[in-house]
Amino acid sequence: MKNTNILINRLLKYGLYFALLIIIVFFAYIAPSFITANNFIDMLHTLAPNLIMISGLAFVVLTGAIDFSVGSIAFLAASIGTYLMVVQKVPLIITLSVIVLSAMIAGFLNGIIVEVIKVNPLITTFGTMLAYRGLGYMIGGAKYTPIPESLAQLHNVKIGFLYMDTAVAILIVVILYLIQYRTVFGRHLMAVGNDRENARKLGVKTSSISIRAFVISGFFAGFGSIFYMIQGGYMTPRMGQGLEFTGIAIVVIGGISLFGGEGSILGLLTGIFTFYIVENGLQHIGVSPYIYPFLRGGIIFLAMYADSLKTKFHSLRKVRT
Repeated sequence: MKNTNILINRLLKYGLYFALLIIIVFFAYIAPSFITANNFIDMLHTLAPNLIMISGLAFVVLTGAIDFSVGSIAFLAASIGTYLMVVQKVPLIITLSVIVLSAMIAGFLNGIIVEVIKVNPLITTFGTMLAYRGLGYMIGGAKYTPIPESLAQLHNVKIGFLYMDTAVAILIVVILYLIQYRTVFGRHLMAVGNDRENARKLGVKTSSISIRAFVISGFFAGFGSIFYMIQGGYMTPRMGQGLEFTGIAIVVIGGISLFGGEGSILGLLTGIFTFYIVENGLQHIGVSPYIYPFLRGGIIFLAMYADSLKTKFHSLRKVRT
């Protein structure tokens, strides 16, 4: 029994890396162009804005809550920013500050509704997901709007061999990892996710921690939306669509439990890399893009199922202990 438990534990812990290795070897064998440095650099460039946008979401999940509104917050903030810099000709530095600030306010409202009004996080953020996107359409309209050239030209800026947005995304994940494990806020965040009632008894201001997590989620949603616009060169009405589900799947694939209090922010790198490498490999072997939504759905299902199995296994082990 002991050996079986050890095997299951290692499979749950390292199974993703083994599967990822098999996927890479398979695509490399079928399509030699897949396993090139340029392809991986371009892939990291493509995923960078989404990685930035969901990095704050991980903090919300670590508290045991959920945030379905991340993509809509990014869209709303970008709509406000586009209106200011394209229609009103507001200086870029002010516009970019407003984008981030408006996203933080949206995250703060989520936190207030959850912690003060006491509405379930899933219901709250599902409702605000619809409300924020609707508000974004009212402000910017459902149209593609080119951003100023001075901002769009940052698209090809590199830091060493990496694109600027890739370097920024990786730096953000590392900083959030240090916050998670090297600060009082990070320890309180994990305590709230592990057992909210016990954390409160130990003096942790649980409501404050949760609200701050939502604000951080909003901040990075807005910050990531800037890089999304820079990468495309325009504001698109499709920004953030589906991110509420793919973002949570990436968080879970990266080892952060939906039940809170478990996992590392660094896992986001593995989670998003796994998600994108499958689509990138399918592109190289010429699979129809119409299969991608089906594939994303399958990955999301498997991620949730694996998280459920891991949680049940750890619960059973605690009971036996």
